[in-house]
Amino acid sequence: MRHTTDSFRSNFPALETISGAFDTLENSPRRHFEFRTKTRRVLPTFCLTLIFLAPAWAQNAAAQDQNASLFGLPSRQHLFGDWGGERTALAEKGITFDFFYIADLEDNPTGGLQQSHAGWERIRGTIDISFDRMISWQGLSVHATGLWQTGANLGVKVGTLANPSDLVSAHTTRLDSFWLQQVFFDKKLRIRAGQLAGLDFYGNQDYGGSWLIEPMGYAFGNLFSSIFESFNPAGTPGVEVRFAPKKSFYVKSSVMSGNRDPYHQDPTGTNFEIANSPNFLFEVGYLLHPPDDGTSATAASDGVKTYPGSYKFGGIYNGGKFPNAAGIKSTGNYLIYGMASQAIFRTDAGSNRGLDATVGFDYSPDDVARENVQVTVGGRFNAPFASRKSDRVAVALVYSKISDSFSNFGTLLGGAPLGSEKAIELNYSLQVTPYWYVQPVFQYYVDVGANSALPNAAVFGFRTKVNF
Repeated sequence: MRHTTDSFRSNFPALETISGAFDTLENSPRRHFEFRTKTRRVLPTFCLTLIFLAPAWAQNAAAQDQNASLFGLPSRQHLFGDWGGERTALAEKGITFDFFYIADLEDNPTGGLQQSHAGWERIRGTIDISFDRMISWQGLSVHATGLWQTGANLGVKVGTLANPSDLVSAHTTRLDSFWLQQVFFDKKLRIRAGQLAGLDFYGNQDYGGSWLIEPMGYAFGNLFSSIFESFNPAGTPGVEVRFAPKKSFYVKSSVMSGNRDPYHQDPTGTNFEIANSPNFLFEVGYLLHPPDDGTSATAASDGVKTYPGSYKFGGIYNGGKFPNAAGIKSTGNYLIYGMASQAIFRTDAGSNRGLDATVGFDYSPDDVARENVQVTVGGRFNAPFASRKSDRVAVALVYSKISDSFSNFGTLLGGAPLGSEKAIELNYSLQVTPYWYVQPVFQYYVDVGANSALPNAAVFGFRTKVNF
């Protein structure tokens, strides 16, 4: 989500070795300018080098065992290993953990409102407890996630609608989500209650981890600005009911608090604050060859390739007050969306190596929603090299449109008419070890902020993630 944040130098400690050099030059304007100019040239070159060298490194590693890592690093699943066997022992009792560190570092050497660099980092921890093996209460589970994050918002500096990083929101240490869940009738019915992030479940991308740009890497970026759907990590109290008569088909509906300023209304995430008007959410989905239906395993044993897919349509309604371009408020607003994600090519039976494609759209009425249409299209090729089964190359296009009423109203104030922003992304995800990957990325924005008067912007950067 897009929020104004403090400067990168004071709020990105994990990469202080990169940013700290700027502080030493603040008392010398000329040296500061020269240093920034050189940095602006070096970072894009470095990122382009990563993009093109990553496949080369992967190809050179083709002779390695499929489960081995690059550069001879340990190939265990987590950086800290199995905790002397305790991690496995706890998992057997139904207690699982997920801890990771993730960071984006990006720079735009040209275009947009200004040229700048920014980074964002996050440490996140999750615990899931299933009581099936601990007590006789079957189908009951609990989930909790907390995080710390900080950094600077490159999207605000450049002026984009689609943020270059899907991690960005606000500096915070908070409880993200917490819920109790009970399943009934052989998992056909699920009831979940607690603190939920709506964008994690309604409008989220099935292949989200394949990109950095916000609408592709996480969920449609205008869901909060248009309808105030709660987002990660600013979850809000809510209840969800999901019914799946078959594993290939489901219907789910939720009611969640539509907090309009969640970081201030509930700074730590532990107050479970219910504020403003609620959101009513609905989604229906169809899953082609879901992973746990046994079809894929049977097809693989028969030497048949399978092509899993996901198709979903949903909507959100909020009955609160919403202002139009002139500031006049009216009651109620809604947003609808549709998404399709499909494997379209596989090299071998029982393998995910091949091409996946995804497309999605959302729409809300243009009278009260400033950014009322967003379209996403993406493709990814899993395991471009046979021996590098966890690597991935991905490309995406994001189209974001300003509604006609807001675009035309701006011209009455003497501004340029706004239209639509088009953004592309190309990246390569290099799995260095099972617990660490590096993902260099290139993004290009046409009509930044839907303003044709702004020069097109190029963004270079990379993401890195370590699982503990």
